[in-house]
Amino acid sequence: MAMEKYFIQEGKIRSKIETFLKNELDRVGYSSIDIQKTPLSTQITLFVEKPPLIIGKRGSRIEKLTNTLKYKFGLENPAIDVQKVPNPRLDAHLIARRIAMALERGMNRRKVAYDALRGVIMSGARGCEITLSGKLMGKGGRSRSEKYSDGYMKKAGDSAKLVSVSATQAFLKAGVIGVTVKIVQADVVFPDQITVTKKATISEKIEPEVKEKIEGIIGEKELHEKKTREVDKAEAAKRAAEEKAKAEAAKEPKINDALLEDLTIPTLSKIAKKARVVVASGMNKREVINAIIESKKLTPNAVLEVLEKEKETSKIKKIREELTIASTTP
Repeated sequence: MAMEKYFIQEGKIRSKIETFLKNELDRVGYSSIDIQKTPLSTQITLFVEKPPLIIGKRGSRIEKLTNTLKYKFGLENPAIDVQKVPNPRLDAHLIARRIAMALERGMNRRKVAYDALRGVIMSGARGCEITLSGKLMGKGGRSRSEKYSDGYMKKAGDSAKLVSVSATQAFLKAGVIGVTVKIVQADVVFPDQITVTKKATISEKIEPEVKEKIEGIIGEKELHEKKTREVDKAEAAKRAAEEKAKAEAAKEPKINDALLEDLTIPTLSKIAKKARVVVASGMNKREVINAIIESKKLTPNAVLEVLEKEKETSKIKKIREELTIASTTP
């Protein structure tokens, strides 16, 4: 057999198989077929909307379909693989078949066409065109053609080969209506398409390795500056706290030994107890006064509390007045 006749024969067989599968798998959403011959078998990939309906219970339907393709069309060792259509709303054959089935049920043609058109565009297609031709006005009317389109569409030249096209028929009582659907997919790039690129900035022109080094140096510098700011801030807070403590200490009235000289040892013992000073037995008055003065816990308020409980004498009254005037002076 000549090479030309061989390819013609193969094309006829493929056409018969596609026609058979369209009629056989019409209700399960048949889309397309891919046939590849290998030395061991003939790989057939079916793209459908509902794969479980084709496989059947325990693979019974797919086995029956395999035997039909083997004996009716003479395919050697056919192996069928069923794949689901990735996006049924962007498949031209499925859209055309849905429109035809809706027309056969008696639905309004304009509503059906516009609903399908809207669904295709909302699914991400760049353009879509639906053509209805035949006796659209009912029995007795003249044949006419209507087109419903939206988006971008190529109709001539080599670019038209990139458009997904499918055609089917709707059989009505008034006559046959042809349905043709053309879809421009979102990822299609036409030869005459112009893409405007953004001008690269200086930072984008720099090589990645150099850019990483520069960013690393800048990052280290910023980190060092941040640590320096934190250290300076901590030192400033420390100095402010020390100055505040000094100012508060300067405002507090000072208790000197001259004020405590006129008090008795029992009174001094009570003041020493407030100042958290242990007075040992055998200590004289001067030693007790020195221990009280050296205590850091001694406050004028503590001395005043002790003096208020003591019997008021002229000396105690004088000491109390001096401490009170000193504590109220700003």
